[in-house]
Amino acid sequence: MGGYLSHLKPEPLQETLNASCGPVRGNSYRHGDKTVNGYLGIPYAQPPIGKLRFEKPVPADDWTETRDCTQYGPRCPPSGYGNERGMLSNPDIPDEANCLTVNVFVPGWQSTEYKDKRPVMVYVHGGGFEVSSSREFCDYSMSSTLPMKDVILVTLNYRLGILGFFTTGDEVCRGNFGLWDQTLALKWVQKHISSFGGDPDNVTLFGQSAGGACVDLLALSPHSRDLFKKVVPMSGSALCEFAMRTAKNEAAVFDDMFVKLGFTGSGSIEKLEFMRNLPCDKLTGKTGFKYIQSGFMSMCPNYDGDFFPKPLDELRKDASKKIVMTGIAGNEGILFAFTLCDEPYDNYTQLLQQKIAEDYKEDVVDDVEGVRKEIFEYYTKDMPRDEETIMKRAAEYVGDSLFHTGMLATAESAARHGDDVWLYMFDYCNPDGFGALKDALPYVAPTHGIELRYLFGDGIFSKFEPTEDELKMLDKLTTIFSNFAKYGNPNETGSSKWEKYDPNRPGRHYRISYPDSGMVDEYCGGRWKFLEEIRKKTNVSRRMYLEEKLNNLMFIISLY
Repeated sequence: MGGYLSHLKPEPLQETLNASCGPVRGNSYRHGDKTVNGYLGIPYAQPPIGKLRFEKPVPADDWTETRDCTQYGPRCPPSGYGNERGMLSNPDIPDEANCLTVNVFVPGWQSTEYKDKRPVMVYVHGGGFEVSSSREFCDYSMSSTLPMKDVILVTLNYRLGILGFFTTGDEVCRGNFGLWDQTLALKWVQKHISSFGGDPDNVTLFGQSAGGACVDLLALSPHSRDLFKKVVPMSGSALCEFAMRTAKNEAAVFDDMFVKLGFTGSGSIEKLEFMRNLPCDKLTGKTGFKYIQSGFMSMCPNYDGDFFPKPLDELRKDASKKIVMTGIAGNEGILFAFTLCDEPYDNYTQLLQQKIAEDYKEDVVDDVEGVRKEIFEYYTKDMPRDEETIMKRAAEYVGDSLFHTGMLATAESAARHGDDVWLYMFDYCNPDGFGALKDALPYVAPTHGIELRYLFGDGIFSKFEPTEDELKMLDKLTTIFSNFAKYGNPNETGSSKWEKYDPNRPGRHYRISYPDSGMVDEYCGGRWKFLEEIRKKTNVSRRMYLEEKLNNLMFIISLY
């Protein structure tokens, strides 16, 4: 939406970097007496078009002629229900063929601590698996943040929406192509980052929202989990309900889309060929598509039996141990409770009931009405029924359901399986920094995505025009993240206030704010305990596992 240094223009570098992927020429971003070099739009995969549409990505060929890497590559075409609703609409033109690129920001000075092998931080953007891109962030502003802490920052694009997550629910098209793209980008980092001065043995993967879910899923899959050492799922993780569906349920999401696109055939093979042969603008164009499945996202990862060969808990148990920093931003639900509503509502009681109904349908729970009633009564018990109180309870429910409960469950699961875990809540904002969004919300407070302006210097909701205190928060948060990447410990220099997560004290976490931060015992009012019990009634992970077993059995039977 607007970086705080977007008024500045980088200078093209005169010298060429002879990277192992091929010679590249990038930009120089000056910050005081230091510079950061940026190499933008580097291809890591061959164009995912033609026969490569709905296939795992193929590595890009190396090159010998100098490549101009002074501009971001194009975004991947957005699609899905989030795109239908106009989430993060942008004027630039997407490009299916040339969207799979990485961007590398390298400190331009000699490091006294790392010499020629700096720590590497790889960021996966969010956007509901359907929209957004790495080019969402102003490059000049981004160069002033984490790279100034003596780390190399890599950002990437991956296929979104239909192109990234279409599945027929069986072996014909298993989906999860966006995750395979991210895996290939991590392999690119392993192969080439040393030629940019990075250490492939000290890679931290971090992402926010859907990107947070992705990085946690990548930490579990045997195809990707050994490509990095540390991981930071922010406001999204594998155990958030929006992160994954069963293969059957995700395939069913596309039923209405086939109708809208004019498909008249039958069977998985015909569906795949129909989708593969459509022009991209028709395939990803807005059609009025809707879906009836539970959940906030329409197109997302699925339990495919390939990228995820076992239930998630077993995969976490099998995975090599990692250092994990994970957390939420204030009340995540404020952003989503009031801005993305499928149906009009007359009062906040009705809104709360609608949000509960969106999350709990027949595809994830058997006693639909009973579960909905139980949740509504919990969130409205022992409280006044005035509109302001119900309004805040609706926001709390949305945050708890989409993010808060799943994030804590991820911290607990990771710790239980032997990972070192650092749990946080980011609890800071400038109330005047929401731009036009402020008028769409009944109240403002730290919410989903607010921390990104203090990591990357870009406003997301509105142009970032930081106050002096906000610049201090930017310095504080980039220190926390870069210290975690460097040392596996996010404590600010000279401090030990932030304690590792202890599953025996499950709500205890570190509150990040300004000027004061510190450990807090209570997490989201303790409401996560109730929703954790509700989650057990859905048992989605187990359903995923049983469904895949059945699909494999039916496939074997079909061979005879």
